[in-house]
Amino acid sequence: MTSLMLATVFLSSTAAGSFLDEASPALGHWVGTLKVGPAELALVLHVTSTQEGELEGTLDSPDQGSFGLKIDRISLVEQTLRFESQTIAATFEGTLAEDGQTIKGTFNQGGRATPITLTLTPEDELPRPVDAPETLLGIWQGPIELPLGQKLRVALRVEPVEETPNRRRAVFDSVDQGVSGIPVTAISVEGKVVRFEVKSIGGSFEGTLDDDRTRIEGQWTQSILSLPLSFEKVDAVSTLNRPQHPEPPFPYAIEEVTFTNPNAKIQLAGTLTIPEGDGPFPAAVMVSGSGPQDRDETILGHKPFLVIADHLTRAGIAVLRFDDRGVGASEGDHASATSEDFATDALAAVRFLSDRAEIDPETIGIIGHSEGGVIGPMAAIKAPEEVGFLVLLAGTGVTGREIILRQTDLIARASGLPDELVTYQVKVLEELTARLDSGEDDAVDAEALEAFNRKLLESLSPEQRDAMDESEVSLSLSNTELQRPWFRFFLSYDPRPTLRQVACPVLALFGEKDLQVDPAQNASEVEASLREGGNSKSRVMILPGLNHLFQRAESGAPLEYGGIEQTIAPEVLNQMTEWIRSQVQGS
Repeated sequence: MTSLMLATVFLSSTAAGSFLDEASPALGHWVGTLKVGPAELALVLHVTSTQEGELEGTLDSPDQGSFGLKIDRISLVEQTLRFESQTIAATFEGTLAEDGQTIKGTFNQGGRATPITLTLTPEDELPRPVDAPETLLGIWQGPIELPLGQKLRVALRVEPVEETPNRRRAVFDSVDQGVSGIPVTAISVEGKVVRFEVKSIGGSFEGTLDDDRTRIEGQWTQSILSLPLSFEKVDAVSTLNRPQHPEPPFPYAIEEVTFTNPNAKIQLAGTLTIPEGDGPFPAAVMVSGSGPQDRDETILGHKPFLVIADHLTRAGIAVLRFDDRGVGASEGDHASATSEDFATDALAAVRFLSDRAEIDPETIGIIGHSEGGVIGPMAAIKAPEEVGFLVLLAGTGVTGREIILRQTDLIARASGLPDELVTYQVKVLEELTARLDSGEDDAVDAEALEAFNRKLLESLSPEQRDAMDESEVSLSLSNTELQRPWFRFFLSYDPRPTLRQVACPVLALFGEKDLQVDPAQNASEVEASLREGGNSKSRVMILPGLNHLFQRAESGAPLEYGGIEQTIAPEVLNQMTEWIRSQVQGS
C-alpha cells in the first residue's frame, strides 16, 4: 500500500568473530549506502579486534540516528567477510577486494537482499550527526497538503545537544502518523532559503524563511511527489487528540486474563470487561485485522477495540479482547501463522468465556475487524454450537488476491500517483500474485522477479521508469510478503464458501469510503454468500462517509487515519450494540 512516510528501521545489533593470527585486512571503518526504495541510507561498519585476536564490530546508521550498535558474529575467511545480527535478523556477506579498499556484497534483512559496496574510510571522514543552523532553533510545524485535499501534520525540531551545548540537532516528526525523532541528515540556511533532507524516508524540503523568522513556505518532495508544506514556528508539537478514549472510573469490572489454545499449545493474554450486575451476560470476543496487533488494535494513537469494549460493556455486554500471537503478553509466533491458525485462537477465547460463571455460554459471539471479519466465520463453522453471533467490520467477500489488487489501485490514486504509474503497480502485483497463486516455484525467486520487474519498466517513459525504479514495488513484495505463509494463504483464500456455511446471526458493516476493503467489491458478495447459505438472520450495511477504521473521513485514504480525532463513529457503536442486544434477547 502506498504511504508518504516510509520510515524504515534497519539497524540494532550485537558481536564476536573469528580468531586472527595477525592484523586482519578487515580492520578499519567501512562506509556504504543502502538503497531502500526512494531512500538512501548510509551504513558504517567499524571492525576492530579483541586482545585475543578475535574480530568484533559495531554498526552505525547515521541517517537513522543510530551509532555504536553491536554485531553478533563477524568473520573474514580468505577474502569473504560475513557478519550477522540476530536482533534485527540481518546478515551481510561480501568479498574484500585485492587492494583491501572495498568490500562488495549483499545486506539481507527482512527477506530483502540489498547490494552494497563498503569502502575503507579514514575516521575523520566518517558520517557524523548533522549540526543545524542556530537560525532554525526551535519547533516548526505545518501540514503537508496531499493531492486529494488531505493534510498530514509534520514538524521540524531543532534543539541543542545536551552533551555539546554549542551544537544543535534536527529531527523530523510525522505528527498524524505517530512517528517522531527521525534524524534530519542535512540542513542549511542560505540567505532566506531553508533546505533539509531526511534520508531514511527519502524526503526533502526547500522553502523560504520570512522576515520575522516565524514562517517557512516551501515544498516537500518524496519519491515522485512534490507537495506544498508551510511551517509555522510553535511552542510545542501538537499532540494526537483521542476524545473517545475511555477514562476511569469505569462502571464495570476489568480483569486481566490468560487462556490456552491447546491446538497451538500457547497461552494468550487479554482483558475481560464485565458489566455491573449478577449476570450471566452475553459476551463478545474481539478479533483484530491483519498484522500483529495488541488487544486494543492500537493504530496511530487510536485504540478502537478499547472504545468498542467500553461502549458494549456499559450496555450490558461482556467483552474479551486479547493480544495477537507473539504480541504483548501472548505467546506464539505471529509470522508463521495463517488466518486458519488465528481462528483457533478466537475459538479458544470463546471457550474460555463459556467456562466463566458471569457469562451466558449460549450468547457468546465474535466481532472481527478486517481480517478478523474473515477469521470470525472460520471459527463459527468450526464450532456452530459455541459461536452465537458474528459482527463483521469490513470483512472481505472475495479472494485476497482480488482485495490487494483493488486496494493497491484505490490507495495509490488517493495518494496522488499518476494513472500510468498506478496501472504499473497493479500490473506488477497482478502478474506476481498470479504466478504465486499458480504454485510456480520461481514466483519468489529474487533474480527472476527482478528481471520481470525490469521488463515491465521498459513500457514506461524514462521519467516514469526512474520513479518506479525508486519504488521497487515488485522487489519489495517478493522479498517480504510473498514468502510468508500468511500471505500465500491470504492470496488464494475465498471467504464465500465459508460464509455459506455460517448459520448464526451475522451483522456485516462496511464503510462507504473504505479503500482497503472496498465495499463495492465486497459487501454484495458477503450478502449473497450468506443468503445462498440460507442464513435469514443476517444484515449487511454500507455506512456513508466512513473509512476502513469506521471513522468519518474525507477521502478514506490511510494517510488520514492519524489526523482524524474520532476513533470510531458513534453510529457504528450504536448499530453493533443494538443489533447484539436484539439477537441475544431473542435467543
